Amino acid sequence: METRQDIAGHIGEVIGQTPELRAPTPGEVARVPVFLTAVYELAGVELFGARFVIAFEKDGAEGATPAEYEKHVRMLEEALGKKVALGLPAVPAYVRNRLVRKGVPFIVAGRQIFLPFLAVNLHERQPRQHGVKQDHLTAPAQAVLLGHLLGRPVEGPPLREVAWLMGYSPMTLSKVAAELLARDLAAMPRKGRARQLAFQLRGRALWEQALPVLTSPVRNRLFVKGRTHAEGIGVVAGMTALERYTAIADDRLPTFAVWRNTLRDTILRGAIVECQVPEDADAVIEAWTYDPTRLTDGDCADRLSVYLSLRDSEDERIQKELTALLEGMEW
Repeated sequence: METRQDIAGHIGEVIGQTPELRAPTPGEVARVPVFLTAVYELAGVELFGARFVIAFEKDGAEGATPAEYEKHVRMLEEALGKKVALGLPAVPAYVRNRLVRKGVPFIVAGRQIFLPFLAVNLHERQPRQHGVKQDHLTAPAQAVLLGHLLGRPVEGPPLREVAWLMGYSPMTLSKVAAELLARDLAAMPRKGRARQLAFQLRGRALWEQALPVLTSPVRNRLFVKGRTHAEGIGVVAGMTALERYTAIADDRLPTFAVWRNTLRDTILRGAIVECQVPEDADAVIEAWTYDPTRLTDGDCADRLSVYLSLRDSEDERIQKELTALLEGMEW
């Protein structure tokens, strides 16, 4: 099993001690729910004098959400009476981050060993890139990258034209290009005297590569009166947009997304009124860090931005529908 071998080797490389993996006894297997034995291969292990079980996700198994992984570990620990760590194949950084926040033990070969019951948290080191924030892309850079994934003509035309298309200044687009270049997400060739963007990957591969440095576009949410005005200045977003794309039910209040610059001007004009308590509101407005109207041709926010705005939700229903949301993308 490739995942099992990779993880055992990774542990040996990191801590200098390759663990011996012991098969569980028939009695132990009998106590584990059948659906979990179909997904995980169990192996006993001893590290630093502590014994626990690694549940290796089997090849071909459908990946779970962080909340589901947490539930699986809890059920395995109850059945086996031992600490359990997940042995996972490559998963996105945001999944690993959520598992860490939830305190779910896991090992991803070549990426991270998180065993809180042993006070171990070792993860990959990324090379420092001069002049670039390490945690995430800036809002303009994210908007341009999403624009490319959504079919906007940001690759090929001169940067000045891309700046006009996305609502930014040429100077901002120069910084965006440098940022994407520094992260190996795009190159910046010249055509004559004009600079262009040329992305290194395509479609889903580019999305997966960039996902760890993409963030929610939502800066803050306001409960407001004046649904008609909210509809007029923004696009459908949040749970209201997810309902459009999937089978999930919407929240009581409709949600709209507005670029924060636009929202500020709208509030100053008195077109919408912020409510002190949600019960008095008839709409929710999300203030976005980039202009959602630049990434959609209709009245609904684009799939990728909606995904990013909701991916940290603890609601398992939402997590399942987010998977469906991406499956509906035309890469």
